[in-house]
Amino acid sequence: MERCYAEPGFSMGATFQYSASTSGALDFEPALKNLAGGDYVAQPRMALSARAIDSDGEARKHWRALNDFVLHKGGFARVVRLNVFVDGESIGTYAADGVVISTPTGSTAYSLSAGGPVVVPTVESIIITPISPHTLAIRSLVIPSDAEVTVEANETPTELLVTVDGQVGTSFVKGEKLKVRKADNPVRIVRFPGATFFERMRVKLGWGGLPDRDQPY
Repeated sequence: MERCYAEPGFSMGATFQYSASTSGALDFEPALKNLAGGDYVAQPRMALSARAIDSDGEARKHWRALNDFVLHKGGFARVVRLNVFVDGESIGTYAADGVVISTPTGSTAYSLSAGGPVVVPTVESIIITPISPHTLAIRSLVIPSDAEVTVEANETPTELLVTVDGQVGTSFVKGEKLKVRKADNPVRIVRFPGATFFERMRVKLGWGGLPDRDQPY
């Protein structure tokens, strides 16, 4: 799937995207030649910013993410309860293993594996996806990009973890809040000529059938 990588808290004018979703392993050299020759398009992608707010209301951590923020339990087996708010309005309490808050770019990464929707990367929005929810009523939500998401730990048996684009950001305990919103500035992704987003999805997700399976004998 498509996941673009950058260090947590990154700040850059453009990032070079190269993954199995954009090129095959044997295409790396031509991709570098395209980059050196200027045969590419720099596409702006929405990013997210987040703050960890302690029990005194002070922000103790700040991050930016191109793909997602994940608040999840560590190695213990018990369910966690998370209060989720959008623009100050309560969505409800999620009884789950955690929650993924992603950009459209990150919608085909962890969020997708947790049951979230595929969102075209250029459609600006924020996706909230519960991880292994303990009731079928809790579903993934797609909300406007100008909304602010707040997640609050509730009745957690031990500390949680916040990960930023797959990297551990900080621990998280009851009474703290994670506030996530659209970042002020987008990230420019270098795209090379080749397969489109939907072409990659057809190949990676098998949309339209599986050729090996569907071939007549």
